[in-house]
Amino acid sequence: MIDAEMNNKIPKLETWEDILTSNVFGVLELIEYKHLLNVISIAKNEKNEKVANKIKDKKIKTVQLWKHFKNIGEPDILVKLDDGTFFIIEVKYFSHEHNNKDKAMEENSSDDVKEYQENGQLARYLEIEIDKQKSDFIIYLTADYQSMKYIKESNSSSKNCLNKIYHIHWDEFNEYLQKIQNLEGIEKKVIHKIIEYLDFKGFEYWKGFHYKKEYDIEITTGGFYENK
Repeated sequence: MIDAEMNNKIPKLETWEDILTSNVFGVLELIEYKHLLNVISIAKNEKNEKVANKIKDKKIKTVQLWKHFKNIGEPDILVKLDDGTFFIIEVKYFSHEHNNKDKAMEENSSDDVKEYQENGQLARYLEIEIDKQKSDFIIYLTADYQSMKYIKESNSSSKNCLNKIYHIHWDEFNEYLQKIQNLEGIEKKVIHKIIEYLDFKGFEYWKGFHYKKEYDIEITTGGFYENK
């Protein structure tokens, strides 16, 4: 799927978040999600607190994509840890909760819109209960640096739990993968494939303009430009 998208064989995938989720996390499954906890450990909440302390010394037990929870929905990624705790990773491209709300306003009844406004997506996912316990945080992985601002300024109930929402940008995700050292074998191929894909999607820090030098030009004051 990654190569098909990168070679324009599958049209109009720019905002298909499920494909983005599948291409990245489905490939990470090949190396049993190694590095995932380290990558998301740099996520921060609105108080600039990192999620690292909440996952310190823990290991991934299982990862499940799009698990259905009755009356709540299907979070993109459910990560269960070896101590019995879990957390959700919600993946977005450039959309936000307010985009979903606007869509609901166009397609659904007024009662449905009211319910959606009162129950933000991230807030709902924080209500997920497994083995009689809830997670005390959620990872919000997006391509927009204003994601937390949009939530804070929205009417969504998610703004009431901003301290539990830890945001990480796709640029940061990509940069962390690029800095991993001593990769070998299948692990190296997997990480490099994901980096290649994220670069293709434009999820990388701007590195300035790149010029291709084709000619050396000798300039003579008062004269003409002359190609060597």
